[in-house]
Amino acid sequence: MPADTLIGDVHLHVSNLSNAMKFYHEILGLNLTTTYPDAYFFAAGRYHHHIATNTWLGTNILPASPESIGLNHFGIELPNKEEFDRTLKQLQRQNIAAKNNGLLSSKTILIQDPNDIRIQVYHM
Repeated sequence: MPADTLIGDVHLHVSNLSNAMKFYHEILGLNLTTTYPDAYFFAAGRYHHHIATNTWLGTNILPASPESIGLNHFGIELPNKEEFDRTLKQLQRQNIAAKNNGLLSSKTILIQDPNDIRIQVYHM
């Protein structure tokens, strides 16, 4: 795919919807826009969803190995440095940024959600 490709939303299989709710809504601050049986949908602003989490494949599936073909990571672009700094402080309060030791630059951090899904959080 071209380097500047943007994807409108991503659907993630998770092992626990409560953990997904805490991480994406309470920690990252995304809005819960809707629920569906065994699925939660989150968005920035009023968009229908940017991130969907579900347990449709089950709740006791092992994480994919690093050698597996599939999603390596996805990115969340924040609108400005102030929002990036606010998010970074929230991650640090939850011991997520420190645990991941993921500060790549003053504009980018690489974190992992409770299912070890890697997320690049950044601002331009």
